[in-house]
Amino acid sequence: MTRRSGMTLLEVMVATGILSVVIAVVFSLALSTGDTARVQHARTTAHDEARRALQSVVRELRQAARSSISALPASVITYRAATDLDGNGTAVDVGCTLELSAPRTITPDYDDANGDGVLEDQLVLINGETVSVLANGLFAQRGDEATGSSDGIWFESQGDGLRITVTTFQRSRKGLPIPATLSEFVAPRN
Repeated sequence: MTRRSGMTLLEVMVATGILSVVIAVVFSLALSTGDTARVQHARTTAHDEARRALQSVVRELRQAARSSISALPASVITYRAATDLDGNGTAVDVGCTLELSAPRTITPDYDDANGDGVLEDQLVLINGETVSVLANGLFAQRGDEATGSSDGIWFESQGDGLRITVTTFQRSRKGLPIPATLSEFVAPRN
């Protein structure tokens, strides 16, 4: 009697089926891990942009004259900053009057003020003819002016200062927005 080594067709099919299931599980696990990494990267980038926007806005508004700040609450703020206009080394003239710059505006770039073709997801500072981008990825969709719920930036009075709330976003692999919201209080110095 001769003994044959090898596997039957049924054994090969069962082994192939088990191997296919194992490969599918490993593939879905790898895909899920990759998606998680991309979501975390998008969340981190959104937080970085929100932090960058807040740092820029706070630095600007600390120099604002309280009496020059536009009506709040709003998603757009106009103010005048203390500036040394007469060159005496301080922002106060010889008559002890505070010297103020031309009006400055911080706003979502609804009207493409800087002419770069990127609109509402940029936060810009308009200072005369100069337009500076303060942040990208602003979650701005011209929301309800009463609550500022979807304007990406919101300014409101709080005590002796202002509460600034910034919402930025990045997109996930599936195109869903991943938002990050940060808020900070600032007290104008002038």
